[in-house]
Amino acid sequence: MRYIQERWQVRSRLELEYEKLYLKLFLPRARHSTRGASKRYAGLLHGEPGTEGVEFVGMEVVRRDWTELAKQVQRELYQRLFTGQRVDSYLSDVVRQVRAGARDDALVYRKNLRKSAEDYTATTPPHVVAARKSTQPPERLIRYVMTTAGAEPLDNVKHPLDREHYIDKQVRPVAEPVLTTLGLDFEQVIGDSRQLDMYSLFE
Repeated sequence: MRYIQERWQVRSRLELEYEKLYLKLFLPRARHSTRGASKRYAGLLHGEPGTEGVEFVGMEVVRRDWTELAKQVQRELYQRLFTGQRVDSYLSDVVRQVRAGARDDALVYRKNLRKSAEDYTATTPPHVVAARKSTQPPERLIRYVMTTAGAEPLDNVKHPLDREHYIDKQVRPVAEPVLTTLGLDFEQVIGDSRQLDMYSLFE
């Protein structure tokens, strides 16, 4: 305010209030663009020594329709990114655990029905598919997992979990923005690059 008065000889009408300070800020790219996504970022908050934490805005970790697996991975990856820790060994270990069934309790999807399951006619999203298979009285919030036979509600899971679905649809999307920034490739980090090279020989 004093600067404005001295520099421009006018009285400032602005009122500024300090809210927070980010020591580091990450703006993931918007899809199909080189620009940062609007209202979507992660930042390392400044605080007392040892109390800094990562704040997420508009990202998967704060959205209900992503699994706990995706949220756990996203939190840990950005904490490691901001503090200079390795992300590749952590990510490959997570994928190994998922494939071994050690993270099954974090694979549950949660999504609300906006109308009766029978009223969905134009499209049939996975949570609607799961709702129609449920043996329990209909509820608004559907909890389900993805199996080798598609979406199935927790009260009526009849097929093995499709763990590769979770690696591709939950781990990969939250990992790739960080990996791209570090110049790393998802398949190589999780140890699948050799397998993909073998598949390419038969194309």
